[in-house]
Amino acid sequence: MSSLVLHQCPVAMKRAILASIHAVLRPGGKLVIADFGLQRTRLMRLAFRIVQLADGKEDTQPNADGVLPKLMSKAGFADVREAEVVSTLSGSISIYLARRRRAQHRQHC
Repeated sequence: MSSLVLHQCPVAMKRAILASIHAVLRPGGKLVIADFGLQRTRLMRLAFRIVQLADGKEDTQPNADGVLPKLMSKAGFADVREAEVVSTLSGSISIYLARRRRAQHRQHC
């Protein structure tokens, strides 16, 4: 579970964090991320400016552009999906779900 952390990190750090989570999560394990995601409406983009003023635009803008699901998939997670979007006074928060693939059993001939 990660809550409201990734929007504060540079993209390279977002990648590294997701890769580390993937490395330690057991096969079949579930990842849940609650963080600022794609800001879909003009109102949510405007509200998100509050977060950007506090945490810096360079680190927060990729989240507002919807980068997290792509980064999760690139880190090796499967079944990546946005399960819910919650509008707040400071922009919309997305709940992302994913899982680590189960280990493949190799058959020997």
